[in-house]
Amino acid sequence: MWAHNVPSPIQNKPYQGEILIALIFGRVFNGSQSIGVRFAKRFADLAENNAKRPEVPIPLVALVATAVYAALVWKSMGSPSKFNFSGNQFSETYFFHVKFLQNLKDTVPRKFHHMMADIYEAVQCLKCAGGAEHTAEQDAALDLLDLDGMDDD
Repeated sequence: MWAHNVPSPIQNKPYQGEILIALIFGRVFNGSQSIGVRFAKRFADLAENNAKRPEVPIPLVALVATAVYAALVWKSMGSPSKFNFSGNQFSETYFFHVKFLQNLKDTVPRKFHHMMADIYEAVQCLKCAGGAEHTAEQDAALDLLDLDGMDDD
């Protein structure tokens, strides 16, 4: 959702934008040797909610949200060729998301567990579909890149 050319969250589905789901799938659940596949039982162990649905952990969602923020900072700086994604540089953003998610968990635990389980389920749907589907948001993100200016192998 965009208001006055400024992105804003989907108010009733925080952290469930297509780009976050795609990044979690692509970096954590993509391939038989991926962390999400090798340690699948750990996600099921998080199912302490009434529905007993597996869910993603807070640190994973916070890290992906921080990576998206870092990419936006990189783009706002004119996409410099040298840009370091360091813990020191983005720790404040990461801890903001961790604290925010923990607050949701403490304040509205059933809604929190539902949200985290929905994120896990959306990632699994991409996995079942082979992750090959391109979404409008992914296409828009690709439009931001200077693919012609990128180095080839």
